[in-house]
Amino acid sequence: MAILSSHLLNSVNGTHASGVKVIINQINSSGIKKIFFETQTDDGGRILKEFELSNEDCASEYEMICKTADYFSEKKIISEIVIKFKMEDPKKKYHLPIIISPNGYSIWWSE
Repeated sequence: MAILSSHLLNSVNGTHASGVKVIINQINSSGIKKIFFETQTDDGGRILKEFELSNEDCASEYEMICKTADYFSEKKIISEIVIKFKMEDPKKKYHLPIIISPNGYSIWWSE
């Protein structure tokens, strides 16, 4: 079983970014996108999803879209963050931590 997780941290005040809408799209080899799943970050700014990946799923690309405009009530320079990635191992944990602010973000890949 594969696990996809993320943790959004607010760099403005050091809090967890809760209630941020997150959409994961799957992009097949023809470039066609479909929603893989939708959720929102919990009170701790986290998402966590376990799922079975088929061979086709492992060959696909994915994009995570974090809708940050509604989270930041004042400045809304960055309305969403889009991160493209792959999940090639059906038994691996994929973790995408992101530090966010109204005008920037930083992400790294963690296992």
